[in-house]
Amino acid sequence: MRYDPLETEASKRILLELLDELGSDRRFGLVGGWAVHSLINRSFLEATGREYLRSRDIDVFLDCTGDFPGRFARVLGRMGFVPGEYRFRYTLILDRESMGKLDEKKAREKQPSELIYVYLEVLGYRECEAVGVWPNKIVGRAIRSGSLRLLQVEGREVFAPTEDFLFLLKADSLLGREGGEKRMKDACDLYGLLFYSPASVLELLRREGWKSGLARRALNAMLEEDVLEFIAGTLFGDRYKSGLVRRNLLRALEGLEP
Repeated sequence: MRYDPLETEASKRILLELLDELGSDRRFGLVGGWAVHSLINRSFLEATGREYLRSRDIDVFLDCTGDFPGRFARVLGRMGFVPGEYRFRYTLILDRESMGKLDEKKAREKQPSELIYVYLEVLGYRECEAVGVWPNKIVGRAIRSGSLRLLQVEGREVFAPTEDFLFLLKADSLLGREGGEKRMKDACDLYGLLFYSPASVLELLRREGWKSGLARRALNAMLEEDVLEFIAGTLFGDRYKSGLVRRNLLRALEGLEP
């Protein structure tokens, strides 16, 4: 699975614009696919000669204290984001050919195939009045414990949860899905974080029982043959490397045993 490169390039362009607007602030940061890409792409590229998977959506966390949520909401408005189908999801529409931003009225004048939708989801540990947020316990634990690190994204600095919390967010996401391409993307991101992160994710996960327990459930779910073949084919271009993927995951499971 490789997302439409025009869609991922549009997503990246909007992400960089958002980072330019907000700067580096511990009250805001990346989670999800772009966080994983920014964290592991260099080591993955060195090991495989391939760029790590880009993301189609933009997932961020927000610390809902003080005046920052209001500032964040104003930035989204200036950029052209509008509330989506869920309170925590925002949508920005681009013309596929020109990459120019479109309001909803102009977008209705075009065919769906002429449009690119960039979705932004906002996670936090509680609701915000100024901006829609999806309350998430893992994000809350990361924020309250100060488990954040800086990432470099095209010369910009942005915070993200540490490797173990990024892994746990992806694990929780995978276990909450019944199927589909997003579940498979979660599996790829989990594998990538395990074996290409700068820090030892296994070592970080072993330190607390709730972390290792959630990680083990996710890794066991990834041992399904269709998931193994998908990881092998998508990350390494050869689904017949699924046996290697299985062995690596089994070793990781052994490393998480109490």
